[in-house]
Amino acid sequence: MSSAAQRIPHDRVRWGFFLLLAASVLLVLYVDERFLINPRDAEWTHIAPFKWLLLVHGLCGATALCTGPFQFSDTLRRNHITLHRWLGRIYVGAVFIAAPVAWYIGTHFEQPLLAAEQPAQAGGWLLCTVMALICVLRGNIPAHKTWMMKSYCFCMVFVVSRIPDAFHIQWTDAVLSNFLWYLLFAALVGPDIVLTARDLWRKRRRA
Repeated sequence: MSSAAQRIPHDRVRWGFFLLLAASVLLVLYVDERFLINPRDAEWTHIAPFKWLLLVHGLCGATALCTGPFQFSDTLRRNHITLHRWLGRIYVGAVFIAAPVAWYIGTHFEQPLLAAEQPAQAGGWLLCTVMALICVLRGNIPAHKTWMMKSYCFCMVFVVSRIPDAFHIQWTDAVLSNFLWYLLFAALVGPDIVLTARDLWRKRRRA
């Protein structure tokens, strides 16, 4: 009973976070991605040289973004382990396609300041996903969870980096590049901070 009571607030916080993320995704789609339904939007001129690569990246990235939250559901892992594993395979497969394509687009079609950051963003996403896959194949579930959190944090950079556009903040390439580097740092360190804080809180409650 005590374990179940402690898990309920934790689940509420987790799903509250993912609901906030979903709202952020809808905001970003409305603000930044409306060109997809407007063939006269000037953004088409910018993406014309790599639009088909961007389509592949976008579809796979969206797949990873949508399937990722289910990987953090304790209920799904406990009651539907086969579904959990298949969603995990879909997530990993999507990242294995989306990340290299993003790397190529970033290094070949972005401005120099952003081109320097794109390999770190795409490479970090791919590396964390590979580490998560290796850990689960070796049976190291705690490490698998940590690396999956890091991987999904890299996935969320796409959304978080575009939220300021809703407030009409005018970015320069230098400011945007610095902001993206900070987000990458948060993606790497944030999950460790969250997990450590959770463990310390649990030990304090037991004491």
